[in-house]
Amino acid sequence: MEKATDADKKEEMKNEIKRMKSIVHSELSHAQFVKQVINFSCLAFLLTMSVFRGGKSKFSFKKCSTGDWSIEAAFLIGCFCIVWLACRIVASEQALKERFNDINLVDSDLRFKGKTLRTTQWLAFLGGWVAGALGLGGGSIYNPLLLTMGVPPKVSSATGLYLVTFSKISACTIYFLSGELNVEYAVWIACWSTVGSILGLYSTNIYMRKYGRQSIIVAFLTFVLGISVIGIPIFGYFDLKK
Repeated sequence: MEKATDADKKEEMKNEIKRMKSIVHSELSHAQFVKQVINFSCLAFLLTMSVFRGGKSKFSFKKCSTGDWSIEAAFLIGCFCIVWLACRIVASEQALKERFNDINLVDSDLRFKGKTLRTTQWLAFLGGWVAGALGLGGGSIYNPLLLTMGVPPKVSSATGLYLVTFSKISACTIYFLSGELNVEYAVWIACWSTVGSILGLYSTNIYMRKYGRQSIIVAFLTFVLGISVIGIPIFGYFDLKK
């Protein structure tokens, strides 16, 4: 009986080592298939809801109809399941890393358990709600929130850019389906935004290699957030006045 138990423990350890190697290998690049599928699944849910809700396309249900509310309920349930699955995967991976002497874990990593997990979920929900309700860019909300939770400026900036990708794709699709998207204006802004992003990342990398300090990122984030807080209400006022 003891031999069988020892054999089981050895087999379990082999499986954990194999899984740990797989996790470390996947984290060497951004091609983390499972996590990317989860993110794009959430985006697919949102785009599907945009097509079938609100009477904005020939495929959509009428507003406040049974079909309209059914799509909304299915979307919320789907999002809840995706969040639950994503949190379980990350928490499981972090627990495994901790058993192997914190491999690929640093002090600034958000540990998905207890108070940190609950805080992250609430901040993600409130940040998404504020961005959608007030029209603020997701980066101007998520970046400061991540900074306050101890995430390094460079990591919070990159994470904010990644999060904004999904929200912008969904927003552009919704506006395009409703006929409110100015394509020429959008293409012009997109081109210059891409050039600015590349130059900004390149300049930041040069600065980091030379000085090794991330204070410049914090300064820029603070400046952009300040401009957003001041500018959005002003331009919103003039739009309403028209």
